[in-house]
Amino acid sequence: MANPTLLKTLALVFLVASASAGRAEGLVADAVKPLLDGTVLTSGLLPHSVETKKIASEGAAAENLVPFEQSAEAYTLSGEDDVATFTFQLNGPQVAAGGTLNLAYVNAVSVLPDTAKVDIEVNGRDLGGFPIASPNGVKTEKVAVVSEFLRAGRNVVRLRARQHHRVDCSLDATYELWTKLDPAASGFASPVSTDFADFDSLLAVRRTAEQRTDIRVVLPALPDAEALNEAAPVLQALVLFLNRDDVTVSVADRPGTGPGIDLVMAMDRNSSATLAKLGLAGAPRGLSVQAGASAERARVVMRAANAGDIRAAVLAAVKGSMADGLKTGIFGTGRDVLAVDAGDRRTLKDAGYETRVFSGRLSRTDFSVEMPADFYPAEYATLDLRLSAATSPGLDQTAQLLVRVNDRVVKSYPFRNRTGEQFDGKRIELPLRAFRPGVNRIELLAELPMAADAACRPEERDDRKPRFILLDTTAIEVPALARVGRLPDLSALAGKAYPYGGGKAFDLVIDRADSQSVGAGLTLLSRLARSARAPLNARIAIGLPAQGTGRDALVISSQNDFAELGAAGKSAFPAEADIGASVADLLKPDPVLTASVSAGTGDETADLLQAFHNSTAAQQEDLSFGARAQLWLTAASNGFGRWLSYEGEDAGRAPHGEGALVTLSQMRSPDGLSTWTVVKAGSPRDVDAGVQRLVAPAVWRDLQGGTATIEMASLALSSLPAAERYIADFADRSPGNLRRVAAAWFSDNFQIYVLLVLACLGTFAVWLGVTVPKRGVRSDR
Repeated sequence: MANPTLLKTLALVFLVASASAGRAEGLVADAVKPLLDGTVLTSGLLPHSVETKKIASEGAAAENLVPFEQSAEAYTLSGEDDVATFTFQLNGPQVAAGGTLNLAYVNAVSVLPDTAKVDIEVNGRDLGGFPIASPNGVKTEKVAVVSEFLRAGRNVVRLRARQHHRVDCSLDATYELWTKLDPAASGFASPVSTDFADFDSLLAVRRTAEQRTDIRVVLPALPDAEALNEAAPVLQALVLFLNRDDVTVSVADRPGTGPGIDLVMAMDRNSSATLAKLGLAGAPRGLSVQAGASAERARVVMRAANAGDIRAAVLAAVKGSMADGLKTGIFGTGRDVLAVDAGDRRTLKDAGYETRVFSGRLSRTDFSVEMPADFYPAEYATLDLRLSAATSPGLDQTAQLLVRVNDRVVKSYPFRNRTGEQFDGKRIELPLRAFRPGVNRIELLAELPMAADAACRPEERDDRKPRFILLDTTAIEVPALARVGRLPDLSALAGKAYPYGGGKAFDLVIDRADSQSVGAGLTLLSRLARSARAPLNARIAIGLPAQGTGRDALVISSQNDFAELGAAGKSAFPAEADIGASVADLLKPDPVLTASVSAGTGDETADLLQAFHNSTAAQQEDLSFGARAQLWLTAASNGFGRWLSYEGEDAGRAPHGEGALVTLSQMRSPDGLSTWTVVKAGSPRDVDAGVQRLVAPAVWRDLQGGTATIEMASLALSSLPAAERYIADFADRSPGNLRRVAAAWFSDNFQIYVLLVLACLGTFAVWLGVTVPKRGVRSDR
C-alpha cells in the first residue's frame, strides 16, 4: 500500500514543478424532500420570513464572520445520525481572542424535538451541543469557543446530528429527516477582523450572495492571448491554494465589488498606470497579497517583467508562503476522499471517518473513492469491501447492508443472525462496472429494523440500546485494474481532468476575446486544475483550434452570434452591471413549462413539428405483431445495456438542442490526431452562465458520457452516452494489462460469446447432417 505521506509529498513536488503551466459532498438520498409547509426556499435552503431577512442582514454586516471553507453542497445533515466536517482559517490574534461558533440552521418539521440534538467538536475537543428545534424558520446557535480550543491556521469543526421522526417508525421515514445549515450565516465570529496581508488570510474570504467564491482577473484592456497566458499559472496556483470547488472567474479592467479576490496582473509594459489607478504603486515585485477596496475583498498582485518572472514568483510562493496551506488543504488527508490505485488498501479512517455506535433504523456512512483516469470499468474483477462491524440481537429478518455506488445499489448483504453477529473483515464484492474514472461516491446503508418499531412509540425510544457499530478499520481493496484511456468520457474529465492532466501540454482555445467568453474559459480551467490537484499546462489562444499539431484542445465557443461590440467598442470592457444582470437572469430557472417543450426557448417551428410527429405516431395497438416484437426487443436490449452499465432510465436522454443553454461534448479532432472538448453556447452571455452552472459542485460531479447539456428552462443536466469510444492512451502494454483489457472488452461485448455458441451449435448441426447420411444408422437387429 502506498505511503500517504509520500504521496502527499510527491503531489506537492509535482505542483511546484508544474506551476508554469471535506469533506466530499454528502450524499442525500433521492427521497429526501424539504417539508417546509407553505414556504418558498431561498437558494434552495432558507424560507422567506422576517427572521430569515434579519439573519441575512446581520450576516452581511458581520465583517468578522470567518466562513467555513466548504461549499454549500456540504451543509445538510440527513437521516437519523449524520456527521458533517467543516474547516475555517484563523490567524494568531484571532486565536488569542477566541470567539463564537455561529450555526444558523433550519430542520424538517418531521424531526422530533424532544430527542434531536447536534453535538459539536472543535479540533477534536468536545464543545457540547444544542437541541434541534427550528422547523418554522432559521435559528442561529452561538457557541462560545475559548482560545485553548483553537489554533492558528485551519481549524476543524465536526457536527453530529441525531434526529428521529415524530410519528413514523418506518425505514422510509428516515429519509425525511434533515437539518440544513445556512452557509451565509454560519462560521466563526471573531472580535478581531481578518487583515488580508498574506496568503493564509485568503482562506477566510467570504462568498458572494450566490455562494460562489469570486476571483476577478484585473487586466488593463480587453484580454489577448499573451495576457491570459501570463495570468493562467497565477490563477491556478491561487485556486489550488484556496481548495474550493465553487470558484468562478471573471475578467475586467477594474476590481470587483463585494466579497472575493482581485488578481491584479501588473506587467512592466503597463504596470505603472495599472498600479497607480488602483492605489498600489508601492506593491513589491513578485506575488503579494494586499487589502482590497473594502474589508471583505482581497487583492493578489503579480508584478513582473515577463513570463519567466511570473514562473519564478509562483514557484517561490508555492515553496514558501503557500506551502502550509497546500499541505493542509488540497494535499491534506482525512477529507472523505480516498485516491486509490491498483493494489491499494484504504480504511474508512483514512477518509476521516470515526467509529460510532448507532441505535436507529437506518445507518448511513458515505465517502468517495477516486479511481485512476485511465481505469477501464468492466466485469473482470471486483473491488472488495472488507466490513468490520457488528449487529445487535433482535434485528428483524429483513435487516441488511446495502452498498450504493454513484447513487445506485450494487450490492446487498443480509444480516441473517438474529442473535447478533460480528464481522472481522467480511469480504463484500463490488463490481468494477459500477465505478467510473475519477470520483465515485460510495454509501453504506445498514437497514436495522426491529419488531418493536411496528408499535412506533417514539416516547419509549431508548438510544442506550445500540443496533449497529461500523468500525473505522472497514477497508476497501483495489484489484489489478485494466488501464487504457478511452474517450469520450466526461466523468474522467470532471474527476481527474483527463486527458488534460499529468503535465500534458494542450490548448485552451477561446473563439473570441470578450470578457464573458474569457471568464468562462478561465473558470473551466480553474475547475479542471482543482480536479487534477495540479496546475494544467495550458496554452491559451484566441480564435479556432489548430489541426495537425497532435495537441489536445479545450474549446470555448459562443458561435459569435451576439458580440460584445455596440457602444462599448472593440477595445473596451462592457458595462459590468449589464453582464452581471444578464448572467444572473439566465441562472434563474424558467417557471413557464408546457407538457413537452419549454416555453420561449428554442426554435418554435421545430418544436411544433416535433409535437405533431409525436401526436400522430402509430399507437402500440395499431402495429403488427412483428413490429411490436421488434419494439419490445429493442427496449429490452436497451434496458439490459443500461442495467449492465448501472445507468438509469434517463441516462440516454438526448439533449434538447436549441433548448440547451450550453453543451459540453468530447470528440476526436477532425484530423484524428487529438481530442477536443468543446463548450458551445449561442452567445457570450450563454457560455458564461452555462459554464457557471456546469462547474457547480452538484452538477460537476454528475458529468458522464460523451455529451452533456444544461437545459435552458430548468438548468437541469442531461447526459448522452458516447456513441463510439476510441483509445486515447495505452501506456501499459504488459501481458497482465493486455489480458485485463481483453477481458474487459469481452465483458462489454458479451454478444460475441452468444455468437460463438451459436456458431459451434451450427457447425455441429452441419457436421451431423453430413456425417449421418454417409455412414447410415446402426441397428442391433
